[in-house]
Amino acid sequence: MRKIVIVFLFLLFPFIGEAQNSLEKINYLVLTQKYTEALHLTNEFIRDNPENPTGYYQQAIINKLMYKYPDAIKAIRNALDKEPENIDYITEYATLLMKREREKEAVELFEQAYSQDSAHIYAGLNLGNYYLKIKEYERAQKILYTLYVNDTTNSYLARSLGLCSIKLLDKENSLKWLKRALYLDSTDVKAYEYLALVYRSVKEFDKALACLNKATKVAPHNKYLYIKIGDIHVLRNHNYRAIPAYLEALAIDPTDDFVVKSLGLSYYKIKKYDQSMHYLKKALSMGMKDLQSYIHLGKIYTHKNKLDTANIYFSEALELLKPDNNLIFSVKENMGNNLYSKGEYAKAIEQFDHIIKLELKDGYWGTYRKNKVIIDIASIYHEKLGDKMKAIEYYEKVTKPELMVNKDYYSYAQKQIKKLKEELFFEGAL
Repeated sequence: MRKIVIVFLFLLFPFIGEAQNSLEKINYLVLTQKYTEALHLTNEFIRDNPENPTGYYQQAIINKLMYKYPDAIKAIRNALDKEPENIDYITEYATLLMKREREKEAVELFEQAYSQDSAHIYAGLNLGNYYLKIKEYERAQKILYTLYVNDTTNSYLARSLGLCSIKLLDKENSLKWLKRALYLDSTDVKAYEYLALVYRSVKEFDKALACLNKATKVAPHNKYLYIKIGDIHVLRNHNYRAIPAYLEALAIDPTDDFVVKSLGLSYYKIKKYDQSMHYLKKALSMGMKDLQSYIHLGKIYTHKNKLDTANIYFSEALELLKPDNNLIFSVKENMGNNLYSKGEYAKAIEQFDHIIKLELKDGYWGTYRKNKVIIDIASIYHEKLGDKMKAIEYYEKVTKPELMVNKDYYSYAQKQIKKLKEELFFEGAL
């Protein structure tokens, strides 16, 4: 019997070796981003090894890299059918579900994988990031710390624990973890940014600036680092120091209207009005509708004694301060509909009554929207409150638009008025 087993294994080795070679070729093709060739070879491997879950797992990964998520999900399910307890397969399935915006199912699978192996980095990281996203910071911290204990040289975990501590308003641990992250990886730009944020929050501005300056050495083309440097200088009222930082950011991205505006405001603070005017006007010409820009341009022209021009900019500022009646109309209409659904008819009418008095910008569309709401009020009085006289009063407010759009509310209102007056006549109420 022993001889038979030895002979069987001897015969099996060539097939095992061949399968291993195929998988190595597939991995190489994936690494070199030759996904079509890799997928073709994987399909051949599955054909020759239909019971081997590794082939389906590889098929899932390649389809994911090719953004073929339905095919990837089908493949990983096949792998799980063969080996349902494999944590790598479970986490890959969860990842694919995340890609398809099936977050609840994905989190359940990550939880399953993490409960099987609390040191599984991929499952733990995804869970930690999920709990960070939904603001369950202590839960995220616990998971990330468990991972860190198993891998104390992982700078990403240290930085993530620093972020958890920031969210929990724990300054000491924020500093500890972020410094640890930077000790492990001195090129971690995000860790520098988080550390600067902590120092800024406790008004240790020099330390915050030192962190951001180190980050610019690592990522000299990251405009946001220079913006943050400029913002700290503005916070300290050191506008003359903010300007070079904002200019660096603008050199990296000349289309950033926020940076252009920030330059204009900084120049204004140091009383360089011509430079300020240049940048503020430029920000507005880039499409920015900004209250501060209009007000400061008005002040500059006032300083230059060009009062008519100043008032033009002040008027633009006032326009921005005006409430948007069309938006108010939509919000209050929704509120009224909700109150109606709750059976709070008097409160619904109160909301509707307010919005039909608003001046809307839409011309005949504004008339159409108002007519619809007036019909709603009349219907509430008629059908819910039994007040036909009040219903007629509102139906009579429905105006005939210059152009008929969608529904003819005016004709409908006229028919309702006639109908209700007939009913009131026969009831002896008229």
